[in-house]
Amino acid sequence: MLRDAGSRADRLLDDVLHDLADFLLLPLDESPAPAFAPCRTPAMPPDGRWTGLAPVPDFDDGLPDLPGTASAAGPEPRPPAPPTPAEALAGLLERLAKEVCFGDGADPAGTDPAGDVLARLAGRGTGTAETRPVVVRAWREPVPSAATHLLRRLAATAKEAGLPPGRRPRALVIASTEDLPRGLPDQLPREDIAVHWWWGATGRLDTATVVALSRPQPASPTERSHLHEAVAQATITEVCGPFLDIAAALASRWDDGRPENMASALHDVIADLPGRAAIPPQRAEGTRPPGPRPDERLRAAWNAGTVDSWDGRLRRHPGYDLYHEHAVAARVWLAQNHVLLPLLDDARERFTATVRLRARIPLGRLAQDYGPRLEPGRTPEAADSAIATMELGAMWSAHCDGAVALSPAERRGLRVLREARNLLAHRVPLDGDRLRRLVEELCR
Repeated sequence: MLRDAGSRADRLLDDVLHDLADFLLLPLDESPAPAFAPCRTPAMPPDGRWTGLAPVPDFDDGLPDLPGTASAAGPEPRPPAPPTPAEALAGLLERLAKEVCFGDGADPAGTDPAGDVLARLAGRGTGTAETRPVVVRAWREPVPSAATHLLRRLAATAKEAGLPPGRRPRALVIASTEDLPRGLPDQLPREDIAVHWWWGATGRLDTATVVALSRPQPASPTERSHLHEAVAQATITEVCGPFLDIAAALASRWDDGRPENMASALHDVIADLPGRAAIPPQRAEGTRPPGPRPDERLRAAWNAGTVDSWDGRLRRHPGYDLYHEHAVAARVWLAQNHVLLPLLDDARERFTATVRLRARIPLGRLAQDYGPRLEPGRTPEAADSAIATMELGAMWSAHCDGAVALSPAERRGLRVLREARNLLAHRVPLDGDRLRRLVEELCR
């Protein structure tokens, strides 16, 4: 989020701040850039042509003829050294004091200017503590960890002042784990400091919403088109998981909705993404729930945007699936299973009326020979109840044995339903032609 050109982190923070009546935001948007700012990505010469030398003008302004101008240029100035943690905290508190109108020109009492600002936030001298949330965008600070030092000292100062929880100064610090000392987020939680992770924050409904908004409208308003579209959207949702940018792009590109073309469309989408790091061919996914925060060994991948928690499972970037045969097909099957199995069961239940009508043997015998198998010693069910639970495969066997006489159209319909149910039961996704025939049969 922090590396995105679209400033997703700022837009997310705007949504959070919209629910606050009042707050103090640091650093200010109009604040000048700090003297030292950590560079997240190395600066590269444009096209590899820059040599590091200062540019030479291609015109003559006469200055070289003046005395003293031909002297060699001195060494380039060194970049300013980053402030120490204490200096960074002091600078942060100085800007905070100005925002809270503490800049009255008076020298701070004592030898701890930072402590004086914190004490005044806690109400020393005025009797009224500053309760507006202090929101610090740590990734924009010269030393991001200074924001967590502010958090700790503010909590300690409020406790020393004896303020009840509802009257204590509050701070909201937004930071990446890359901005903080290793292990610090796990050390911070206590009774007056809570740590919230942007982990597992995107769910299936979020992905499904993005997919639905990104899909073109069906060309036909028929029930068949809507069912085919429902399968396509569920498939994109399952394949992409929490990676909403890929879900939106795939929803636009995979226009034919044919399952056999999904892997190719996904490959093209990932290849077109700007600035995407190479995805290593590793796809180990845990079977245990991923927990409320990313494990330490996953945080580098999480910061790189290649792993997250989604729908109660650990999900890696869809690019991992392209390295493994049948991985994309397995996700396509899961989506088809989710959408089509309930409809197949409804169709099976409706077809039992046809079986009763076309039976060529007594219903009791039909139920006994083709109904659900009974455990030893269990009392047989009534014929109607047994036929109502008859499986599609048993209905087909009854037809092949001559116990049920079906018309050609009924026979074709039962064959389509049975084939689709068997494939899905064996974890095999339906291809485009089988899916089309099934949708037509389900929408009769």
